[in-house]
Amino acid sequence: MPRRVFVFIDGGGGGGPAQTTPDYSGTQQKLSIEPSAIPGARQVFANALEALDAQLRDAQGALHARDWAGDPVSRETAEKFNQDTFESGDSAALNAILAYREQLRGVVEQLTTIEADYRRVEGDNAASWGRVGND
Repeated sequence: MPRRVFVFIDGGGGGGPAQTTPDYSGTQQKLSIEPSAIPGARQVFANALEALDAQLRDAQGALHARDWAGDPVSRETAEKFNQDTFESGDSAALNAILAYREQLRGVVEQLTTIEADYRRVEGDNAASWGRVGND
């Protein structure tokens, strides 16, 4: 019977301190992975993290609304948008995206650690990594 490893998706991960998650984040989820799939799964999450980081770099400066018409309505609208996007604590849109980024980072760290531990125990044994007859 193949062995499985579990990764917990909750914003934690790695060896860092436990983080509290906002109410909207739901409960901790468990991802079951065959050991031979660890490198590929890690790469999928790493690619998602890299893509999100690129989008955040491009968007953060552009997200701030400005008083576009110079009137009270546009000023108030821009202020409310910026407050909801950046300043509303856990309910701020940007904070929700950053919390998601931390979840991705935590999963990448967990998979990296699990893969390193597995390799230390099993080495590069082809049977352990599901490569028997696939070379």
